Amino acid sequence: MALSPEAAAQPTSGFAATNALADLIDAQLDASAFNDAYWGAYIVDLTDNRILYDRNAAKRFIPASNMKLFSTAGVLDKLGADFRYTTRLYADGQIRGSTLVGSLVVRGSGDPTMGARYTSGDLTRTFRQWADSLKASGVRRISGSVIGDDNVFDDRALGEGWSWDDLVWYYGAEISGLQFGEGTINLAVSGTTPGDRARIAVTPDVGYIDVVNRTTTTDGGSIREGYSRDLSSNRFLVTASVPAGQVEREDVAVSNPTTYFIRVLVATLQREGIEVDGDAIDVDEWDGPRIRYEGMQRIATHESPRLKHIVAETNTESNNLYAEHLLRTLGVYGYSGDELDPGSSRAGAAAMEPFLNRIGVDPASLRIADGSGLSALNRLTPLATVQLLRAMNEHPEPGVREAFYESLAVGGRSGTLERRYRSGDARGNVHAKTGYISGARTLSGYVTADNGHLIAFSLMCNHYSTRTSRVNQAQDAIVELLADFDG
Repeated sequence: MALSPEAAAQPTSGFAATNALADLIDAQLDASAFNDAYWGAYIVDLTDNRILYDRNAAKRFIPASNMKLFSTAGVLDKLGADFRYTTRLYADGQIRGSTLVGSLVVRGSGDPTMGARYTSGDLTRTFRQWADSLKASGVRRISGSVIGDDNVFDDRALGEGWSWDDLVWYYGAEISGLQFGEGTINLAVSGTTPGDRARIAVTPDVGYIDVVNRTTTTDGGSIREGYSRDLSSNRFLVTASVPAGQVEREDVAVSNPTTYFIRVLVATLQREGIEVDGDAIDVDEWDGPRIRYEGMQRIATHESPRLKHIVAETNTESNNLYAEHLLRTLGVYGYSGDELDPGSSRAGAAAMEPFLNRIGVDPASLRIADGSGLSALNRLTPLATVQLLRAMNEHPEPGVREAFYESLAVGGRSGTLERRYRSGDARGNVHAKTGYISGARTLSGYVTADNGHLIAFSLMCNHYSTRTSRVNQAQDAIVELLADFDG
């Protein structure tokens, strides 16, 4: 490792401590387990602006979910910690007696949160509130259709370069300007009698998906998952094996979240005593009169939690869907060009460029293929990642600064770091974002050293063949070294 001019200019005692730290970090990264791996690391003392370590810091790495640091920082900088999405319900027609003679239209805002996460598990609370608002307006019947307008985003439901075999799982859920239940349906597979099919329960059960049951009930052993879905369809093949008396629960991703949203809404309205004569329709399939909101009656609105809470879920739990929505939201509010759809991931990446330039990151040094890091086409450098961490720590808006820092998982305490740092000085101290896709394991964030200084770090490992747990071990050992550093 070559020492930076800043490190070389330190007093002798500081130089010796930094050099000793570098030797210990080298020992971790140069272990024989990583002979075929590619490591990048950049570590800076933010308190006195010392570069403590640099290995391949300006090289580009597959960042996995460290990409979420850029998506969340960019949208916080643009919109502030208190921003909320607003989804609106409109009546497109006249209310005559108890009938809406016309259609009901939901105008999506890109809100990824509608569903159970922020309603104490009550999946359809918002839809029941909308039913109450319709009744308060005198509506007991809708003669037309219920239309979902998702056009705040473009129609690319998947991130660039996503792997097809991720798409059945919750973490590969499709992106939509109108989102419900995070684009997933829950399947509960219950073991029955050994040798017989398991029983499958669907929640919510509105007839939106078809389930082919090829499960097996066993007389013991462990649960074996087995789920697949034909691309662009909602036909699920379930081949799980479940011991008798046990239940396997899985959130699986549906195709066309917009139509899913509207189908659940219609089912809820009907349960609440409001008849719907027409169909549940994605606006892209609507062949009626052009939708003009200025001539409609607004029936209800729904506001999301504040952006700081959405960002916290995104980073602490590494929620891919939220990150994708945030990148597109940045495009909606920040892209001023005319070549891209503002609600696209590319517009979001373009809208991030002024922020990156302002914090000293060359946008050309990165590749932003998606917002979540699920794509193997993303590229970040450890240097740029630490520059972003420094900028967010120094952000002029206290609310943005605090929202970003508090969004990160805490070692041994929360989110994706809950089971790491179970002891040692990094426990309850390190605030960081993990990242993983096949062959890429990353960790970037902050830790307070023994001398009270705040340290920003980025540790990226690509192309390794050893176990991911071995990469974790090296990363965690380095963070512990930083927590104990007193130089």
